Amino acid sequence: MTTPHDVVPTHESAAFTPEPREDDLAALTLFQEINERRARVENTELLQHLRGL
Repeated sequence: MTTPHDVVPTHESAAFTPEPREDDLAALTLFQEINERRARVENTELLQHLRGL
């Protein structure tokens, strides 16, 4: 069993927060661009009709 004396408090600065890599940022930018193009091209009314079939 854990006692209160066994618990070591951690500080927020001790948490590991890695910086995003350049590859990850490039992929994220690409996916955002694809989603923006898709939003401009897709016909939402037609998609709702097709999903209702």
